[in-house]
Amino acid sequence: MTFGAMGLWQALLFMGAAAAVAAALFLIKVRPPRVAVPSLLLWRRVLDESRELTLWERIRRAVSLILTSVIALALALALARPGRSSGAAAANPGRTLIVLDSSWSMAARTRSGETRWERALAEARRLAGAASGSQIALATTADGLIEGPTADGSLIEAALARIAPAGTRNTAWPQLAGTSAVHFVTDGAIARRLDAAVILHSVYDPAPNVAVTALDVRPTLSEAHAGDVYVEIANFSAAPQKVRVTVRRGSAGVFDRELEMGATEVLRQVVALPRGGDPALRARVEAPDNALAVDDEAFAWVDGARPLGVRVVGHDTEWLRRALARNPAVRSTLVDPAAYVAGEEDVAIFVDWAPPEPPSRPALLFAPPPETAWLGSAAASRTESRPRWEVPGSHPVVQGVDPFTLSIDRARSYSDASLLPVAQSTRGTPLVYISESPERRFVIVTFGAGESNLAGAPGFPVLIGNALDWLTRPGSSPSHQPGLVWFDPGVAHVRAPDDSNVPLVRVDGRAIGVVRAPGFYEISGGGARSMLAINAGDPEVSNLMRPPAGGSGQPLSVQGGLSATPWWIYCAIAALVLTVAEWWTWQRRITV
Repeated sequence: MTFGAMGLWQALLFMGAAAAVAAALFLIKVRPPRVAVPSLLLWRRVLDESRELTLWERIRRAVSLILTSVIALALALALARPGRSSGAAAANPGRTLIVLDSSWSMAARTRSGETRWERALAEARRLAGAASGSQIALATTADGLIEGPTADGSLIEAALARIAPAGTRNTAWPQLAGTSAVHFVTDGAIARRLDAAVILHSVYDPAPNVAVTALDVRPTLSEAHAGDVYVEIANFSAAPQKVRVTVRRGSAGVFDRELEMGATEVLRQVVALPRGGDPALRARVEAPDNALAVDDEAFAWVDGARPLGVRVVGHDTEWLRRALARNPAVRSTLVDPAAYVAGEEDVAIFVDWAPPEPPSRPALLFAPPPETAWLGSAAASRTESRPRWEVPGSHPVVQGVDPFTLSIDRARSYSDASLLPVAQSTRGTPLVYISESPERRFVIVTFGAGESNLAGAPGFPVLIGNALDWLTRPGSSPSHQPGLVWFDPGVAHVRAPDDSNVPLVRVDGRAIGVVRAPGFYEISGGGARSMLAINAGDPEVSNLMRPPAGGSGQPLSVQGGLSATPWWIYCAIAALVLTVAEWWTWQRRITV
């Protein structure tokens, strides 16, 4: 037994003093009130009458004394914050770091009815109680250091009450200077390279589980389809069971079947998706033996579900109209420059012309006039005749474009500081610019169809497709799992499934955010929006039957069935119940 608020001898002295004070107060004789009566004759008859006392009448005062002392002891225990001792923590006096594994597998239910996370919280409380009197720090694998180092047990308790599994696993291992003991409470689902001095506490308990381990939309060659949805279901259990699999597109059903899946069986299914309809896909599984809920649902976004609205502005735009008309995923409109008014188009394409103000919507510009004020000074613009594009670019806008099939007669440069060249001639003249910021997002091709063979070059459809895709879909790192995500520099906001904004940190020109829960995240910036689907299902996490991955040393097994609620709460409840019981019996003269 340890005590979080004080040392062992202090707690024992405090409890003894509380019980002694309560007993002393109980034994104090209260002076009876004096009442004047006209005669003592009646009272003498009552007092002289002998009556045999019952057993309860003989012991009820002692019972009341014991109850009073127990109430005082319970209150003293609640203030002292008792906990079960942990030999590993007691053997390492000094600063203690407790790290909780916050992967999604920790939310799995165990055979005792509690989750692995609840078992880990109970162990963390025991470790904190065993290290009473020293400084304690609390961390998780998702958030790093969240509390401490502190000797105040109430701060550690409050931190334990507010944390939950977050699924992230690509964060750095928390470090704390001057640490004499590091305890890692984990189920071992994810292999981690740890220092040999880290003391492992295992909350692993095998459990059957069914999960959606993959959901994705893959390209298709059919013009009638927006793509093929690929769904993968796994039965991580030791016995066959019936599994119901449903895939929905918005409110419409795509796939709904009940299947008999064998032990450890993996089901893979591909379904064609027609164009049009809701772009949001959701897959869900239901099974009788299913210990983890977070991987029962998966999400995917159909990028080509709805036609892209493109407004083409210029005098000579027939070459663009023909190219865009071949793409069923694009709906284009031709507009004369004199009649152009910025609207709700997804992308605006300007040919040999530019609006007087920077466009508020994503824009693709071909050979804009050098005198355009928001593109820099006309005097600083320079022109190169017969530029040669010989080095393929690596940026998504020019990736895959074959420069050797392009014949360019003239290209010009622009001097605005926000423009970033992503393709240049051999003499250094920019051929393709990009500009991305939270306020604007556009691509500039410094030559037009009249100054090159662009309209007939094999690389033209690739360039157009790349530019439209990059302009309309602010991107992120390819990760589709919760954790640290890198976003494009032009991303202004990332909205989570609960409509809250994900905090973004700017590092080296890019935005970094931590996504914690599965679902759809809306990425916006420069007038464009895209969706990021985050899923928790993963064979490494969802296979709850797999033994823990190897670590440093033999882990200490954490026993199940113990409540994660701190003992002092039960002591306070017991004191309240005993106080009410004593008051109720005293009111009815059962006790004194």
